[in-house]
Amino acid sequence: MYEFKIGIDPVEHDRFVAQHPLCNLLQSSSWAKVKDNWGSEIVGVYQEGELVASSLVLLRPLPAGFKLLYTPRGPIMDYTNKELVQFFMDQLKQFGKKKRAVFAKMDPTVIYKNILMDREEEMNTEAQVIIDNMTASGAKYQGLTMEMSATIQPRFQANIYKEDFSEDKLSKSTKKMLKQAQKKGVTVRQGNKELVPEFAEMIKLTTERQQISLRNADYFEKLMTVYPDQSFIMLAEVDLKARYEETQARHEKNKQDLANLKENQVKKRHNLEELEFSLTRELAELEESMGHSGDTAVVAGALAITFGTTSEILYAGMDDRYKRYMPAYLTWFEAINECFNRGCESCNMGGLEGSLNDGLIKFKSNFNPKINEFVGEFDLPVNNLMFKLSEYAYKLKKGK
Repeated sequence: MYEFKIGIDPVEHDRFVAQHPLCNLLQSSSWAKVKDNWGSEIVGVYQEGELVASSLVLLRPLPAGFKLLYTPRGPIMDYTNKELVQFFMDQLKQFGKKKRAVFAKMDPTVIYKNILMDREEEMNTEAQVIIDNMTASGAKYQGLTMEMSATIQPRFQANIYKEDFSEDKLSKSTKKMLKQAQKKGVTVRQGNKELVPEFAEMIKLTTERQQISLRNADYFEKLMTVYPDQSFIMLAEVDLKARYEETQARHEKNKQDLANLKENQVKKRHNLEELEFSLTRELAELEESMGHSGDTAVVAGALAITFGTTSEILYAGMDDRYKRYMPAYLTWFEAINECFNRGCESCNMGGLEGSLNDGLIKFKSNFNPKINEFVGEFDLPVNNLMFKLSEYAYKLKKGK
C-alpha cells in the first residue's frame, strides 16, 4: 500500500536521493535555496513506512494565478515499477490541482543510452519500458529532442566515471597539454568563496568571448553559501614576474653562449639564434602580460559541487590571452581529481548539443567521458484546457 506525503523532511529526502541510482544535485533539497525565486515543496511516496519515491518540486508563477510545477532531474524513483509510477503521477496531479498548476514538467536522469567517444553505443534496455510507464500514467512524452534549447536541462551530457579516469588513461595529446601547462608555469589552487571574485572575472571574459550569457559573482557566491562543504573552486594562475626573471636569465645566458661560439660552429649557432628569437619574443609577451595582469595572472577557473556519489563542474572559464599556456586542461584535470578524491563515482562536465559536433565536445573528449543521452522531458497535464492552450501558445512563439 502506497502513501503520498507532502512536506518530506529535507534530510530524509537528501539521504534517499544521495543513495539512489538516479541521484542528481538538482534534486537535493538545497537546490530550492539556489532557485529561491521559485516556490518549492518536497513530495514523496512511502511503502510500509519506507520512502520509495521523492521529489523536489519547484513552483513557478504563471499569469492569472496559475503555476508551473517542475521537478529538476526528477522525480527520484524506480520507473520500471509501473504501479509506483502511476500512483506518484496521480498524486502529483492532485497536488498540482491544489496549487492551481497547469502542468508538471519532469526530466529524470534516466539514461536512454550511453555514447562512447568512439561513437559506440550502450543502450539502456529498460528505457522504452520506462517511457511506456510514464506515458501510461498520463504524462506526455516530449521525445528524443536534439537541441539544448528544446529542453530546460540538456538531454546530452559529458560524464566522466571514476573507473575510466586516471592520468595513465589519458591520451598522449592530453598528457602533452598538461605537461605544457606545467612547463609554462601554470599552477592550480583550490578554494571556496574567497576565490569567487577572481573566478567571476574568468566567467566574464568567457561570456564576452563566446557571446553567451552565464552567471555572475552573486550567483556563484550563492551556490557556495548553499553548498559550503560540497563546493569548491579551482583557479589556475601564472607567476608572470617569476617567469619573466627566469626567461630573462635564460636570455642572458643564451647571448653569452652566442658570443662565445667559434666560427665553425654553424649548426650550434643556428640553434642558439632560433632560441634567441624565441626568448626575445617571450620576454616581450611577458612584459605585455604584466602590463595588464600585474605580477601574477589568473588564467582559468572551474566551480564544482558534489552531491552523493555524483559531482558537477557547473561553470568554467579562461582568459583567452593565455590560451597558449593550456590552463584549462590543468584546471579541469585537478577539478575532476578533487571530485573523485571526495568519494564521487562520476563527474558531469556539462551539457552538449545532440549532434555532438559543437565546440565543447572536442575539449571534453580529452578526459574520457561517456555521453549520457537521457530519455528527455515529460509533461503531466493538471489543468487539461489550460495545458492545451499553453502548448498552442508555445508553438506559436516557437514558430515566430
